[in-house]
Amino acid sequence: MLEIVPLFKTNHMPVRFLIYVAITALTRLLISNVSHHNPPDIGIIYLCGGILLLAFAILVVRYASSAFPSVKVEGPRRKGEASLETEKGEV
Repeated sequence: MLEIVPLFKTNHMPVRFLIYVAITALTRLLISNVSHHNPPDIGIIYLCGGILLLAFAILVVRYASSAFPSVKVEGPRRKGEASLETEKGEV
């Protein structure tokens, strides 16, 4: 079976992905407003400001996730799986 994106192997959706979708939606709205409504108004400035704000939010989230990584919680092990401690001791 073809695996499309390794992002969807996990059971959670990253916040950055949702922000990218919001930026895409605002960009499409901006293009639609510019192409259908000829006179520019303050709405274009609001849309551009929203895109800029979301881009800044992505930078903040990326910095926070690199500076403060989440701790990975181990789930229950299966019968045949070895733990990390035994692998380190054997090496």
